[in-house]
Formats: sequence, structure tokens, C-alpha cells
Amino acid sequence: MLSRLMTRREQLLLVGVAAAVLVGAAALYVHGKQTPQKTPPIQIEQAVSTEAEGALVSPAPPARGLTPPPVQDVAALFEEKPKAIAVSVAGAVRSPGTYELELGARVQDIVDKARGLNEEADTRDINLAAPLIDGTTLTIPHTAKSIRDDGTLVARGARRAAEVNPPQYTISGWVSGAARGPSAPATIASPPPSGSSPGGLIDINTAPTSELENLPGIGPKLAGDIAAYRAQTPFTSIEELDNVPGIGPKRLEAIRGLVTVR
Repeated sequence: MLSRLMTRREQLLLVGVAAAVLVGAAALYVHGKQTPQKTPPIQIEQAVSTEAEGALVSPAPPARGLTPPPVQDVAALFEEKPKAIAVSVAGAVRSPGTYELELGARVQDIVDKARGLNEEADTRDINLAAPLIDGTTLTIPHTAKSIRDDGTLVARGARRAAEVNPPQYTISGWVSGAARGPSAPATIASPPPSGSSPGGLIDINTAPTSELENLPGIGPKLAGDIAAYRAQTPFTSIEELDNVPGIGPKRLEAIRGLVTVR
């Protein structure tokens, strides 16, 4: 009866609406299956005993490996290590030079560093047991020689150990320093200029060219000629300067009172 009352067009429209409803219902069902259900967060409550209320809480022990070092170990990290000293050695040793040694080293130690003494060494006034002083020079003197020149005995002296060393490095200086008493500070003697005698005269056999060229009438060239001459034939008298080319009687008389031969 109802189908007779509806037209053909109305019937088709009704079928379309029903189909759309079914499709929507199916889509909602599928979407509900795929959506994950969120689990509400679980709150964990820490139960606190009523008997512990007001009680002091003990600090947790330090983690393993984080224990601070003892106080004495920290101080040891900053402990200053012994310092080294630098001392030079010159004179009658096999390898003169400047050497680094441990604090508290002795004169014998630096002699050993320099490969020992040579055959011309004179250690009669050297205190081999003396402690070395940082920044100083130890000079081992050569033994004085006596040679014959034209039948005449000529003594070639050498500078004494006490003249070229700090007093602590010599036996005579050590004894005189000890005689002053422990309260008196030790002093380092200033040696005379190289090549100069105690009287201030320049020794033409040992003076460097820088001292020779300052003599009246002696410049760098003649100073070099003097050094070359004495290297072949050491001077035995001041008069032998006349044998050096360029030094005549006038120059010799001008410097006679300023030089010496030892």
C-alpha cells in the first residue's frame, strides 16, 4: 500500500539514505577499534610512617667512587719538589761547561759531570766535599810549570784556586769562613778581571784580546797579532812584545808600565 503511494524517485532516495547510514555506522565501528585506549597515570604515593614524623633523616652515604681524598693526600699534590741547580765548571777539567745537578750536590759531583780532571789539574786547595752554590763557577786551576828558555829557568805560575773561586770551594776559604763562626754570612770573592794581576797589570800571556786592544796604541788588529804570537811562543818578558809585527819601541814604552808576564 505504502509502495504504491511513493513514486519511483522517492523510493530511490530512501534507499540511498539507508545506505549512507549503514556506511557511517560501519566507519564509526572501525575507528573505535583502531584508536588506542589511554591508560590513566598511576599515582604512587609514598607511605610515611606516623612514627617517623619529626625524626631526623640520616644523609645518604656517598656514591661509590666519589669519596673525597684525605686532607693529607690533597696537600701532597701541592708539595714542592726539590729544585735543581746550575753550576759551571772551568779550568783543568776534561769537559768544561754548565751542568744541572740536584740540590745538595758537591764539588766532586760536578767534576765527575765534566768527565774528571786532566793531567794539569791542581786540586791542593779545592774542597771536593763542599756543597755547590747555584749560579756560581768552579774553576780548577792548572799546575804551575817551570821551563828553561835559553838556559834560564822561567817559572810560569797559575792563578791560585782562592783567586778564582768562591771561598766555599777552596780549603783555605772554607777554613777562614768557619773561623768567623756560623753567624757570619759567607761571601763570594770577586776574582780580578781575566788576564789581570793582583796589582792591576795586564798579563800579556793570558789576557783576552778585548783587554789587550784597550792598551795605548794597541787596537783590535795588534791585539789579535799578540794573541797569535803567544799561542805559538808564550812571552817570557815584556821586551818580547817587540817581536810582534807592528809593535815598535815607542808602543812598547807606552804600555810597559801597564803589562806584565807571569
